[in-house]
Amino acid sequence: MTIFSLSSAMAQLIKVDQEVFGMDCAPCAYGLERGLKKMDGLESVKVSLNDGKAYLKLASDNDLTLQKIQEEVKSNGFSARNAEVTLIGQLVKKESEWQINVNGETFIVSPETPSEIVKSLNTGEIKATVFVKDKKANHLNGTWDIRIIEVLKS
Repeated sequence: MTIFSLSSAMAQLIKVDQEVFGMDCAPCAYGLERGLKKMDGLESVKVSLNDGKAYLKLASDNDLTLQKIQEEVKSNGFSARNAEVTLIGQLVKKESEWQINVNGETFIVSPETPSEIVKSLNTGEIKATVFVKDKKANHLNGTWDIRIIEVLKS
């Protein structure tokens, strides 16, 4: 049992600051917050009408994906836009492209990532804060283009 919990903790989303488009009143923000709180794997949720964002802190050993979070935002009548995500995942290099795998999702490192960060990448576990580019609702497929903002200490 210990081995399972350790392996599931190695790849997961830790924090998601999700931009939300379409909230124009306090009841909208409250409704979205209530909808998000129904998802398993969240430690805390705060939706800010002023910022136009949903701030999600995820519980340890969660299996949530960015796609599930964005689908929940959309099911509440809003558009999920760019997101800043802190994650732990497996960094791999496929052909000439770096990818981070987390809970069945693939985060593809874009050329917009600063070169000093790219030069420091090594395959294996990585903890990082990344910027996820907006994706059209009908193109949610668990693959994301990202810019690494910061590599964090595990």
